[in-house]
Amino acid sequence: MIHPYSYYPARAARWYPGNIAVIEGEKRLSYAELDARIDALARALVALGVEPGDRVAVLQANSHQFMVALCASARAGAAFVPMLGILSEDDHAYILEDSGAQVLIAPAAGLAERARALKGRQPALRQLIVVDGDDEQDYERLLAAHAGEAPLVRGSEDDLAQILYTSGTTGKPKGVAHSYASTQAAIVGWVAMAGRQEGDVGLLYMPMSHFAARLMDSGWVTGSTAVILPAPDPLASFAAIAEHRVTHILAIPTLLQMFLDHPEIDNHDLSSLRFICYAAAPASSGLVRAASQRFGAILHTGWGGTEAYVLNTHMTPAEHLAAVEGHEQRLLSCGREGPLGGRVRILDEAGQDVAPGEVGEVCVRAPWMMARYWNLPDLTAETIVDGWLHFGDLGRWDDDGYMYLVDRKGDMIISGGMNVYPREVEEVLYQHPAVLEAAVFGVADKKWGEAVQAAVALRDGETAKATKAEDILAFAKQHLSAFKVPKGLEIVPVLAKTPVGKISRREVKASYLAGAGAGAGAGAGAGAGAESEA
Repeated sequence: MIHPYSYYPARAARWYPGNIAVIEGEKRLSYAELDARIDALARALVALGVEPGDRVAVLQANSHQFMVALCASARAGAAFVPMLGILSEDDHAYILEDSGAQVLIAPAAGLAERARALKGRQPALRQLIVVDGDDEQDYERLLAAHAGEAPLVRGSEDDLAQILYTSGTTGKPKGVAHSYASTQAAIVGWVAMAGRQEGDVGLLYMPMSHFAARLMDSGWVTGSTAVILPAPDPLASFAAIAEHRVTHILAIPTLLQMFLDHPEIDNHDLSSLRFICYAAAPASSGLVRAASQRFGAILHTGWGGTEAYVLNTHMTPAEHLAAVEGHEQRLLSCGREGPLGGRVRILDEAGQDVAPGEVGEVCVRAPWMMARYWNLPDLTAETIVDGWLHFGDLGRWDDDGYMYLVDRKGDMIISGGMNVYPREVEEVLYQHPAVLEAAVFGVADKKWGEAVQAAVALRDGETAKATKAEDILAFAKQHLSAFKVPKGLEIVPVLAKTPVGKISRREVKASYLAGAGAGAGAGAGAGAGAESEA
């Protein structure tokens, strides 16, 4: 097997040489042009000493050079290590050291200073390739020196294809190592699920090292076009969708909410869209309903993760429509087990399948599963048991085979001996008309063991301005059992996010504890939590 990131761009150059592969600002690259640049950089990497099995790290900034760098690393036989551009220098340094990368590529403007600082901290790096300002001519000369040489294919299917580092929401980033086979299966899975075809257009505005990569690599299979934006700005996204007749977008729920709330959304022609997939974090039923009403029957969702990054469960547009029209609870589902060859189970502590309605750990066995965690054999053994990947997500089935994520295994709160799942409480808080974002977490409490604590950010507008924490708690009491109602609630300007834009309960909780609950709070829990932590 050839590395998929080497093979598919070359195949597209043969099958669709004149199709536009990339649009970035005023720049256009056909598949023939894109593949030529990939091959030239791959030859340059080999000339610089890259061997099959080496690791090449690539700093992420959304650009065509980032795409070229990933594919060139693969074609040179290396496992590529994409590094989210907005991570801290310490996180980047850790990833470089942990992966043992021999080469670092900074493929876009603004990354040169960080790349040189990292080179100074990592003496094991043999080479640094920088594309930035004055150095861009040197980069182009490097490509020109290896242009027109014979096509290059290196590596073995036994080599690793990529090491994808998590964003570190539970500590240090973990390297998720994927093989050629799992990468191939993931690409083909996304082609099928997203209905990719020649002539469609994907908008890459989220980090191309993470979620946006699913539209990037699946598009190569069908000769589709990728429109690249540097960041997920709503107004720029609306303009790009209208100008380039974008058909496919991906969105995390917080971004989808930003789109729907933007005052300019109805001033742009978004009618070309035929696929919106929201995933990577829980979405409230209110958000899903609003998105369905605004965009029509084009919504998809599902459950997956870096360790198995096809949607292992899938809810189709037709199922969304049915939920909106008569199955309200199903708006919180992430769909049913998909048809692409993955298997999903929900297991209890004894490793037995739970009955519908019961909560257990969600596990998957699929061809797109990771091979292992890089340099973490004990964690790998804990995570992959008898061939089943244990994500650490808790979920339940309904009687019709739809899956509902309950929460992360480590986030469950035990208050007075009762299990409280933060997501269930957050969903109720999202139903309050003034609440834009919510995070629920447990804090130590002398009486209850753990107390349920909440933090919310409010929408703009007069209703939100008049809303107090006591009002939101009173609303929660109407919809939740007494033991699930937050003992305290803070109103904050904004909730902390992970580098890829998900609400980070861990950081919200840390901020709360650092402030000892001294914000615009209400309820006995604020004082009790602060006291018990002191």
